[in-house]
Amino acid sequence: MNRLIATLCLGAALAAPLAAHADEMSDKVAAATKLVNRTLIKNLQNGFNVALEKTTAPMPEARAESVRKELNAEFEKQRALMVEGLSKEYAQKFSLSELNHLDEIYSDPVYEKFQTMNADPNSSVTAISQNSVTKLLNMLAVAAATENQPPGTPAAPPVPVPAPAPK
Repeated sequence: MNRLIATLCLGAALAAPLAAHADEMSDKVAAATKLVNRTLIKNLQNGFNVALEKTTAPMPEARAESVRKELNAEFEKQRALMVEGLSKEYAQKFSLSELNHLDEIYSDPVYEKFQTMNADPNSSVTAISQNSVTKLLNMLAVAAATENQPPGTPAAPPVPVPAPAPK
């Protein structure tokens, strides 16, 4: 009987740290999931919505609605995969206190204002960024095209940079 009690006590003593570790990991995954949804997924969703509407705008409404339905369904599948994978990865790489600290940063109203301004496709900040990025990407494309041409072939003319949207 003493042996049975000793075995049960030993089992309980060994299980307690495992249960605590599982609880901590669960807490970390929950905190990381909140963070991923608040930051990466929110920004991805906003960008996807803008791109989807630009893509479907010229389509007949029936076709546009079909495309929206199909792409939104796929976005939701991919979103779930990203949230799960990223949350687990962050939970492994950050402590619970670090994840909570990040949550505090992303919850700050000034930071939220900053992020909202940067994510708004109609803001002047976005226009400035897009113009610069477009010019740099065009320069890279021209450089790559020039590098891949046979000797003696004239370089391709630069791609025009779109004018900024009127305000």
